[in-house]
Amino acid sequence: MWPWVVGAAVVLIIGMANRGTDRQQAESPAAASSATPAAATATTTTPPPTTVEPTTPPPPPEEPKVHQGRGDSVIKLDRRRAIGVVAFECPKCTGNTVVKSDGAESLLVNEIGAYSGKRWIDIRENSRTTTLTVQARGAWKLTVGGIGLGRVVPAGEAVSGRGDDVLLVGGTSEVAKVTNTGEGNFAVHHASMITARLELLINEIGGYEGTVPFTGSALVQVTSSGKWTIAPS
Repeated sequence: MWPWVVGAAVVLIIGMANRGTDRQQAESPAAASSATPAAATATTTTPPPTTVEPTTPPPPPEEPKVHQGRGDSVIKLDRRRAIGVVAFECPKCTGNTVVKSDGAESLLVNEIGAYSGKRWIDIRENSRTTTLTVQARGAWKLTVGGIGLGRVVPAGEAVSGRGDDVLLVGGTSEVAKVTNTGEGNFAVHHASMITARLELLINEIGGYEGTVPFTGSALVQVTSSGKWTIAPS
């Protein structure tokens, strides 16, 4: 039970006990005979002040931090343990483009040539990313932030995109119709904001069209090499 509930219950019990004592004294014959109308005085009992347990406010949203470079690099992160989003852009990269995390997700990006997309980090319990390693041939930009860096999808609205993305989906949907036209791996991970359950809804190679269980109010990660759509209902 929360502390403020306990405190309120204690104050209520004390108040009821005080009122019961006053009633017994007023109805007691001994008390009535010992007092005269001239000597009777009204007394007022001041209740003790109610104390409220201080509450700890939630931490402020994580401000995105931008890192830019060219070629291979190691980036040290100083962030609290929480779900985050990494946006990586290397529009003119050639050769193998890789972004690795020392957290549970490990391999975030592994593409040939140019890349632009978002991946979540530290979605699993006790995971905390402290280092990102970039291997790239070209100039790149890497942004690290909280889940606010994901794309917000209002309740009941369909969303479409190209490539990897992280979505904050609202609403109370139960299923979603999903399509994909890419040729590589297509995966949809779903993390419920209500049950905190992480599920792999789709994991296919190439094009896809189908309907899957899809509860609203969730954080969703899409992995795709082409165009895709998600229509919750």
